Amino acid sequence: MASEKAEKKRKRDSDRHERPTKKPALDLQSLPPLQARLVKDDSELAPVLINTPGVISQPKIRLNPYLKPRSQVSRHSSGSNNGIASTELLLQSSEHSKLDFLGREAIDDADSRLKHYVAVVDPARKTWEFVEVRKVTLRGAVRKVASAEGAEEESEDEEARTMREQRTNLTYTFGTKKSRKATQSMAENAQLSNAPEGAATAAESALLDSMPAESATDIATKTAALQAQVQAAKPLPQPNLDAKHPSEVYPLETLVPNGNATLRQLPIKEWQDTISSGLVVTTTSRYISNRIEAVAESGNTTHLQILRFILVLLELNRSLRSGGKGSASSSGPGSKRLPPKDDLRRILSGGSKSPTSPEETSASETTTTPTAAIPDPTIDAIRRKFAPNSPNLTKNDVTFLHTTICALSLHIPPQPVRDGVPIPNGGNPPNEMATDPSDLRDDLQLDNTAVIQYFRELGCRVDKPRETEFQKWGIMGGKSEAATRRVARLRIPVEFPKVSRGGGARRR
Repeated sequence: MASEKAEKKRKRDSDRHERPTKKPALDLQSLPPLQARLVKDDSELAPVLINTPGVISQPKIRLNPYLKPRSQVSRHSSGSNNGIASTELLLQSSEHSKLDFLGREAIDDADSRLKHYVAVVDPARKTWEFVEVRKVTLRGAVRKVASAEGAEEESEDEEARTMREQRTNLTYTFGTKKSRKATQSMAENAQLSNAPEGAATAAESALLDSMPAESATDIATKTAALQAQVQAAKPLPQPNLDAKHPSEVYPLETLVPNGNATLRQLPIKEWQDTISSGLVVTTTSRYISNRIEAVAESGNTTHLQILRFILVLLELNRSLRSGGKGSASSSGPGSKRLPPKDDLRRILSGGSKSPTSPEETSASETTTTPTAAIPDPTIDAIRRKFAPNSPNLTKNDVTFLHTTICALSLHIPPQPVRDGVPIPNGGNPPNEMATDPSDLRDDLQLDNTAVIQYFRELGCRVDKPRETEFQKWGIMGGKSEAATRRVARLRIPVEFPKVSRGGGARRR
């Protein structure tokens, strides 16, 4: 029994664990006795301790220092560095490709109430010197992409690429380890899958190698030929694709039957005499009425003749009557019919009246009695051009009449002046012809979409007026009014709507 109790005795502490439970104290390094002293220096250019929270590694950039007097000197004391206490240090750098770095001293936190020192040990002299330093917190921020003034068009692909680069840079700088690894993997995959800009991928190269050498050229040639055929088949004036100036794309010889000979036969003298007398010429067209005074005062006879011809075509369009459904004279849906020849002569010669006194202006707004008749040869030439199957006009004939009026309106500048004085292009840039299609929309009784499509088919670009053009287009309501207005611009080279490849074969 005694032997069993002896075996159950507690073990000594030395037998329990070989490893001690407490960490042993570190032995202090044996250093010789040092003399400590504080270096008194009132220089503003003191050493700097930089804290970089949120930045993975210290950026290898050069920081530019800036000093300014402190607004509140709170660190001033007898033992302080007067230069540090009286001035504030700012560090800045834009050398990084995507980030801007800015370093500031603490103002309102706990660090602003502490003094920071750096110790310099000199074993040879056995000294321990303390120098007061500044503590600066350096942070990085993504640089904003500056947009160039006057840039009206920016590539969506370039903008998306810039945003991706900014997000990637933010992830590398401030992201977690997992997000940085995912971003790095995406970048490696993009480098393996994307070829340089303008270069073909491996699949594209293999496909091109398997094709005949002239296939790409043939496809481009056939596409251009198809585009030309479709453009020629449209009810539009034939453009001059070799034009050097927008005015040569749709010359007057193409838009007006017999060209300048027809324009010279149009009666405009009474318009000139009326406006020179200070009276008002009233017409049935909003487009003509809003421009006739400025054109007449400019002394440009050609522009006045063009306005007179546009008024003739507007009166021709207004005189058209429906062909009627199921009638023998009908030329299909949307067809129109000309009035009898005698009525047509009277209608085309009308459209305007010159009041003899200012008091007659308001009373004559609805009167369209002609003051001078248009010669019969001119009327016959107009009928042959716009109604080849007289007296019936097909839907394409009516569209051709509308697009010709739109093309003629491009020859009237927004600020009509005599040629060469003082603005040769009448307010248009040297490489542009522009017009406001809103008045023609009302005269032709079309919706906004239809008249804009007409100008686009003519090769015009339709957009909002620029802020520098508000005075030229008579926009008084600022940007809110400009947002509701549209301007058609014809430039060189002319770009027509592309031929649609269609998707009907894929639709089930």
